[in-house]
Amino acid sequence: MYNEKYISYLNSLHNYNAQNSNAYGEKNVCSEFFQEVAVKVGLCSYIEMQFLNEEPHVLILTGHAGDGKTSIMYQVLKDFNINFNVEEKITEIFLPEGKKCRCIKDYSELSDTEKLVALKECVELPQKGEFVFMVANTGPLINTFGELFPERERENAKISLIDAMDENAGVVKDINGYKINVINVAAIDNTSFASAFVENIIKDDLWSNCTACDKHEYCYILRNRNLITQNKQRVLEFIEEHYIWLIEHGTRLTIRSMTEQLAYMLTGGMNCDEVVPEELNKYLFFNLFFGYIGLKNNERANSIIAVKEAKECAYDKKRLRADEELLINCDYKISFGDEMNTVLAESYKNDGQVSGWTEFVRRAYIFANIETDKDKKSRDSEDIFSKQFEKYLGLRKGKITPSKSDTNLIIDALSMMYMGKIADSDTKEIPITLSKTSGLTQNVQLITGSISARRMNLVQQKTRDSVFDEEHQRYELRLKVEKVVLNTNISLPMLNYFEELRNGIIATNIDPQLSHGVESLKAQLAKECNDEEDDEQFEMIILKNDSVKNCKLELESDNKFRYI
Repeated sequence: MYNEKYISYLNSLHNYNAQNSNAYGEKNVCSEFFQEVAVKVGLCSYIEMQFLNEEPHVLILTGHAGDGKTSIMYQVLKDFNINFNVEEKITEIFLPEGKKCRCIKDYSELSDTEKLVALKECVELPQKGEFVFMVANTGPLINTFGELFPERERENAKISLIDAMDENAGVVKDINGYKINVINVAAIDNTSFASAFVENIIKDDLWSNCTACDKHEYCYILRNRNLITQNKQRVLEFIEEHYIWLIEHGTRLTIRSMTEQLAYMLTGGMNCDEVVPEELNKYLFFNLFFGYIGLKNNERANSIIAVKEAKECAYDKKRLRADEELLINCDYKISFGDEMNTVLAESYKNDGQVSGWTEFVRRAYIFANIETDKDKKSRDSEDIFSKQFEKYLGLRKGKITPSKSDTNLIIDALSMMYMGKIADSDTKEIPITLSKTSGLTQNVQLITGSISARRMNLVQQKTRDSVFDEEHQRYELRLKVEKVVLNTNISLPMLNYFEELRNGIIATNIDPQLSHGVESLKAQLAKECNDEEDDEQFEMIILKNDSVKNCKLELESDNKFRYI
């Protein structure tokens, strides 16, 4: 067992085994392997520039537990050649050019009394020409900040701090008289971390000792590492796509959660002394990632939050157009490299007729196919995720810009929502209707205005968190009507929903987050629609089975309505 320490370190990063050391935060930083596997995020460089270029202020890294705040502080101080003392809660350091700075490595570790005293001192230090660098979970920080002020001012002080967190501009602001730059790490996109972390944990120098081990020929941990290395491009591609899919559907995993899953994917929770000869397909990485051992669901793996989330995505339950090659022809040479082909072929001999084989093969294909044909890759993206997913990725990363067809998708969906049918290509106006409930359940709806279909465009806007990482720019989609850009984010679930609407699929039970986005968009459209107010005229839309009829009524002097 020549690599026992490193494998043990990987297992300390997840909570599959209750007895592990859970090497998070400062414990992780102390490990001899931390610097080898650590991922330097763009935020580190941004913080360094704040200390070098800005006047003294309090810089607070806040967010949820597990967002990587302590590791960011460690990396920043390391870049400044400053020792990170994990034993000290509060330390005094000197930044480049002799600038004095007080560091609080974890504000949550302090007692309530210590929190108040420390924060009182910290917010006053910039007036003395000193910086403050603080890591703090959101709840304790907000509550203690309010305690700095008289009781009648506390709620407003908390709100000011919360507003700065929500804005997350990364600039020094005057928050109730104090110079503070609060950076909310929880609001920064972290999906690029995963692929960089996997690249680090499979580096050659971390695994070189394994080749001399007596178990190396049958060690499934080493096999997983080698299979990931051989199929690295596709593995990293899918991992990033998966985490983006989660975040677009309302599940943002912390750095800690992703680290847990990716470390477990390699080891299966086993240390070197526990490795024994096993069936070839028992502990394969593409099964462990989803919480399976071989063909069987492993409920114990659900203790790792990210594994549970991946399993619930049920990618392996979706029918693929590649199924014919994989499950009928069973020609794995077409879809996999040599070693993966051997794994699949050997596994088929024992388990090819066993329940769960279909899902097993799909998991392998999702993670390690060697398909290079552009059309087939697009087909796979549509089958595994959704029709809009591949294009959305390009738009999200700024690699492509919205086309007219993307705008037409929005127009067609709005037409279905408001009129019950797709508008004709020559339609200039889409009516905005007022109905009792959302959807198409009400056949008669009052028209409150209209929007110009020809003056609608889908546009990209850089997200606020893009300022923290120049290498990983992120964009959100907005609908532009006339010259007004609406502030509702056109999310991936919304695009998928619009695609279904256009195809005549009416969902009766949609996700609350999706419903909120759709209703928010409709509310803003209603606000922006151009309607000539006339208190004596009313226009309604009547949805029939085969057509849509507009009906205009006018209120006459005798208080009776007549058709116009």
